[in-house]
Amino acid sequence: MKYKTTNYEKSNALSLKKFINKLKSHFSLIVSNSNSSPTPISHFPNPKPQTPTPNPQKAFTIVELLVVIVVIGILAAITIVSYTGINNQAIVASIKSDLATSSKLLKLFQVDNGNYPTTVSTNCDAQPDTTTNKCIKLSPNNIVEEYTRPTSQTFSLVIRNGTNIYEITDNTTPLSIIPVPITAIGSTTGTAEEESILTAGALTPPEATPTASYQWQVSDTLNGTYTNIASNSTSSTFTLTATEVTKYVRVTVTGTIHFPGTVSSVGVGPIAVSPWVTVGTQIWARANLNVGTRIAGTSSQTNNAVLEKYCYSNNEANCTTYGALYQWNEAMQYITTEGAQGICPAGSHIPSDNDWKILEVHLGMTQAQADATNWRGTDQGTKLKSGDPPGLNIPLAGYRYGGGSNYNYLSSLAYLWSSSESGASARDRLLNSGYATVFRYAGVKGFGFSVRCLNN
Repeated sequence: MKYKTTNYEKSNALSLKKFINKLKSHFSLIVSNSNSSPTPISHFPNPKPQTPTPNPQKAFTIVELLVVIVVIGILAAITIVSYTGINNQAIVASIKSDLATSSKLLKLFQVDNGNYPTTVSTNCDAQPDTTTNKCIKLSPNNIVEEYTRPTSQTFSLVIRNGTNIYEITDNTTPLSIIPVPITAIGSTTGTAEEESILTAGALTPPEATPTASYQWQVSDTLNGTYTNIASNSTSSTFTLTATEVTKYVRVTVTGTIHFPGTVSSVGVGPIAVSPWVTVGTQIWARANLNVGTRIAGTSSQTNNAVLEKYCYSNNEANCTTYGALYQWNEAMQYITTEGAQGICPAGSHIPSDNDWKILEVHLGMTQAQADATNWRGTDQGTKLKSGDPPGLNIPLAGYRYGGGSNYNYLSSLAYLWSSSESGASARDRLLNSGYATVFRYAGVKGFGFSVRCLNN
């Protein structure tokens, strides 16, 4: 490399040159005088020492320092990115290699056992190969994120390392998974009352729905702490029970590796008591019917396009507590078809004589007892009065009989119509506060009895 002199060095060299030239001048003078008269030779003058003047170097400015720092930072970043990229490529390569090896092992397992394993493990000492488990060894930091066996002849294996996630199936090569998070859940649909079915709202994205996990939860208040409901609560629908009455219910949905995330719906409630109660294979109304316009007990109910009712002692409060009383024709809406809807809500009907028998047999009567008349059974009357099964409690509403305003036996007797005729009369049921059994006979259609509807 060619050496470059500094200004300081150049200054010293110039001073030396001047000194030499000055010496040469003196020597020339001596030579010329040697040819003439001798002249005393004076001493050479001592040259004054030359103090070199250093050339001051400029210091770096702040701007220059900042530029240098930025350049160094850029170079460092380029180096880090390059290293990270190389390292990430190595991680991906190790995942793909583990997936390919694992796939071969799983397929060998299928050949030996006739199906793919139900589980996989990575700690072969703690969980070795069995007829249902296959142990696979992975590269450092690689983990099994998910293994599923949709059928005995198919599988899906997902391996993760940091943010790198790849999947292999029984008929694919390793493929990168780019997770799409679940971001929202729609409103829950259904009626907020006992025995109604609630349905979870739609997920965003909708593709997350088939693999998502559902958990229904309950809370005492809308914004309170929700806890998991123990039974029948892990599907997209949930049937409300008496346990949830007065409370709030929501559903929490958790995604999978493809659609990660957890979202919860807004609570539904408070849950109301259902107007219906399930008893065996039947669904009965929870209360005696109370619909229509009250008329005086001195008047007969007629086919006049106005739904009419009686209230015990002509007191509306008794209709609220015990239900209304109806003549058979008014209850049937002036048709005689067994099982007719009559004055019952849509989707229900006046129970037939046989419908009553089904209920009584469910509560413990024999079929022979149910087919008999008069007082039958053992304790079925007590069960119907006391609410066994819960929710069916039949109040002792009394009845209206004959002409005029004749009401009798409130809190002592209960008469309930069936939709089955018996000659000029109609089959009914009688409960008595002093009897544990149930009376079956044919009542006069002009009497005013209670109506308990039965769901279709």
